[in-house]
Amino acid sequence: MARKPFNMPPKAFGPAEADPNVAVHVFHASDAPEPRTGTPPAITRKLEGDGANLIFLTFTPGQVLRAHTTAHPITLQTLQGTLKVVTDDGEVDLLPGSVMHLHAMVVHEVSAPENAEKRNVLLLTMLTGEQHSTDPEAS
Repeated sequence: MARKPFNMPPKAFGPAEADPNVAVHVFHASDAPEPRTGTPPAITRKLEGDGANLIFLTFTPGQVLRAHTTAHPITLQTLQGTLKVVTDDGEVDLLPGSVMHLHAMVVHEVSAPENAEKRNVLLLTMLTGEQHSTDPEAS
């Protein structure tokens, strides 16, 4: 991670697709965006909900989301395929079923190895603590 990291603000992921006033949402790996060539990987924000944003990223083999930081604590979970996460503490192969937690402002890079599947899906949960629903029953 020799390059200077950039700060990835929450607005970088675009508007959410789901209504924050609906009390229950279920998402699947198949809801992730279609893979695309080039950089960065395909990204879509599914939910800007109370306390958290759910963001799906789809990587193709060799794709890299270069070193960056986030304004909020996050969790990273591989839903499909294989991903590699690099921090100053080392490298982790994030396989399906694995979850990683990072504090806010931790420099990290995410990539799909060259020998990975064609579709590698990451669920990024941004732990914002923000209130987005307008329905008091939704929280």
